[in-house]
Amino acid sequence: MSIRNKNKDIIQVLESTILPRVMKPGRYVGNEINCIKKKATAGKLHFAIAFPEVYEIGMSSQATHILYHLLNRLDYVWAERVFAPWPDMESLLLQQDLPLFTLESFTPLFTMDVIGFSLQYELTYTNLLNMLQLAKLPLFSKDRNKNHPLIIAGGPCTANPEPLSDFIDAFYIGDAEDGLSELCRILYKAKKDQMERQELLQRLAEQPGIYVPSQYDIAYTRSGAVDYIRTHHPVTPKKVITRISSKLEGKNYPSKPLVPLIEITHDRLAVEVMRGCTAGCRFCGAGMIYRPVRERDPDEVISYAREALSNSGYDELSFLSLSISDYSKISDLMQKQRDFLSQKSVNVSFPSMRLDSFQEEIAQFASDVRKSGFTFAPEAGSERLRTVINKNISDEDLFRSIDIALRNGWKLLKFYFMVGLPTETDRDIEAIADTIEHIVRKSKSYGYVRFRISISPFIPKPHTPFQWEALAGENDLHRKIGRIRMRLRRFKQVKIQWRDHEVARLETILGRGDRRLIPIILSAWRKGARFDGWNDYFHYEIWQEAFDEANLPIDALTGELSTEETLAWNHIDKGLTVTFLKEEREKAYNAVPTPNCQFDRCTVCGLQRFSRCPTRRRGNQAKPVNTGSTIVKNEQPVTYRLRYQKSGYARYVSHLDTIRLFDRACRRADLPVAYSKGFNPRPRLSFAPPLALGYTSRAEYVDITFTAEPEPGLNVKLNRFLPEGLKIIEIKPIKQNLPSLSASITAAEFVIDLGDTAIETSTIRTFLDQTEIEIQREVKGIHRRINVRPFIDFIKKRKNRLFIRTKLIEGKTCRIGEILSRLIPENGKHIKSFPVHRKAQYIDKYSPMQPKVFS
Repeated sequence: MSIRNKNKDIIQVLESTILPRVMKPGRYVGNEINCIKKKATAGKLHFAIAFPEVYEIGMSSQATHILYHLLNRLDYVWAERVFAPWPDMESLLLQQDLPLFTLESFTPLFTMDVIGFSLQYELTYTNLLNMLQLAKLPLFSKDRNKNHPLIIAGGPCTANPEPLSDFIDAFYIGDAEDGLSELCRILYKAKKDQMERQELLQRLAEQPGIYVPSQYDIAYTRSGAVDYIRTHHPVTPKKVITRISSKLEGKNYPSKPLVPLIEITHDRLAVEVMRGCTAGCRFCGAGMIYRPVRERDPDEVISYAREALSNSGYDELSFLSLSISDYSKISDLMQKQRDFLSQKSVNVSFPSMRLDSFQEEIAQFASDVRKSGFTFAPEAGSERLRTVINKNISDEDLFRSIDIALRNGWKLLKFYFMVGLPTETDRDIEAIADTIEHIVRKSKSYGYVRFRISISPFIPKPHTPFQWEALAGENDLHRKIGRIRMRLRRFKQVKIQWRDHEVARLETILGRGDRRLIPIILSAWRKGARFDGWNDYFHYEIWQEAFDEANLPIDALTGELSTEETLAWNHIDKGLTVTFLKEEREKAYNAVPTPNCQFDRCTVCGLQRFSRCPTRRRGNQAKPVNTGSTIVKNEQPVTYRLRYQKSGYARYVSHLDTIRLFDRACRRADLPVAYSKGFNPRPRLSFAPPLALGYTSRAEYVDITFTAEPEPGLNVKLNRFLPEGLKIIEIKPIKQNLPSLSASITAAEFVIDLGDTAIETSTIRTFLDQTEIEIQREVKGIHRRINVRPFIDFIKKRKNRLFIRTKLIEGKTCRIGEILSRLIPENGKHIKSFPVHRKAQYIDKYSPMQPKVFS
């Protein structure tokens, strides 16, 4: 029996009761472009990639895509995905007693062999506990046996895994590409041999880069500091050494990336060009733990990007690195990629730029298609403080970079600053305002330029030279941020946003904490802590109560640490030696910079123990090459009207997401779609009025304009690249001067399946006899009373079905749900649970949109 049949009960409850009622059902149905579905057999290692955040954030993480690819390329592994359910989904899962399930096959998590959590942010820890609970699994590792899935975790937060050590069976430390297949082979063999859980954990603890908390003891001094961390077994390593991939190989990146059906936070193709950073910013956790620098060959990057764009249909590309302008082959990459991206109307976005390496050609390259914002991270306002944190950027570098961006037409510039840095004075705070004032004045000759200033409290991170520093006090931070706001308030084009001190406080505690935080995290979760990284759901008073109950003083947890004490993460070796970190801290207090070892001498950070870190210098500037791009003949534009159906899980895709899916399908099919003119060119796709979320239809329409006559078989070609549930039924050419679909359609007819709900014909007659039918509709947060009677043409009942035709008057109409809520008596069944099908749309006084009206 297939997985889908085995889990038919879950699917039935989802479709009938849950998906129609959640805010974004597209989060929970899978079915994405390039989704991998394997045959589930008893012999396969069934692996769930778990991301303890909402779908839109989890699918924006490069880690999700790399793990999905690395695992599924192994024949004996089937990897599926699961994300933290939003509170509305959590409530319905509990109400229906439904376990948390995977997206690909709707398999309950408790039946998986392995659940691997990707830990990208400390404030997702309560989500992790919530997912285990919803999966109907024991929260503590000690309570699980061989019949339960193994719970592992990886990601940047494993730099200090101690706060989660009782909940996780094993942590994977380092690059997944280096040892994930080794781990899977051990787990696969353990499954076949039915190995006892304790034996498996001991075996894992002996592997490089695997930390098994149950194999280590931790003790504390009377003052509360960590006294020691010891292993149980002589073969268990005293220190867990991180796994480091020696090079970034193209085979480890998916050429057919997952493409969500709904819009996600970073809705674009992310191509990693470089991992690691040797700039040596003393506050930066990522810059330290992702060392050494490894660069991909530009030709390989270009080849991969073109293939992945073709297989995904994305219209935006991001070159992923900690600092793209430090990529030594950036010029070569841009020159070879420029013509291709411009011809395909693909936008380019860059991560934060280092101001001392930002170049004119980067700005010109990124402006070829359309201009989004550029992001710069000076971090500190004064040169003195930038030297302290080893952000070796002069004011001259900063202003030169701004000039480049302004000259090349950028109208939105974003800046990141920190407050509360070690040795910071009020003069350094004033320097932030001075810098922005100078830039605003400089921009006046370039027209109206907007500025977005983000200010964050400095947060001490493990494995950095500033890991021992204190978090600044709340009053001090508020005073400093207030001073910056006061200085810049007269500039309307400047918008300032800042992170709340309470969020920074919790992030510091969870990032540097030890096992004493375990009961606190558990308590906060039990009190309702969820999605702590979201402003609307973060309730600091919950955490405060949990700390008070545990009698752990928060101030002590956020204060300065002694450089002589044992830190909670001392047994995790991320490559950097404590000696190096202490020396860098001392240099900071003496305002002594450390050169970038990529361009200067080795700084002896500790990584030379693993592999030699050769000095890399900029150069090899490539000449422009002929990309072999084809010239499109200037032919007469043609427009086709397509009728398509929306069924299955595609009915849970919103109208805006449907537009994106058609755009991507056209790109994947390499069709000559015409684009609008102007600042932000868009494909010329014109859709009929939106279909409500959850409704099915065989009468949806889109007009697509092409620069030239497409090849025969347009519908067949497009259907190959549309996701399951979207299908072209009919296609006809139309005249160029016809009114748009939204202006042409005057009515729509719907069929509603009532099931066993009874409605009398007399009830319908009485309803329609009213001259006014008022409903309450929320429009932009305001509740308004609207008379929907003029929009109802007829309502008829045949057996257990309702047939409703609604009118469109000056672009306005009524919603089927609004009619049903007034027509159907309360019987415990949610209005959204009734299946609704759009049967037809009409033009020209209710003439059905048949082929004869296309021409």
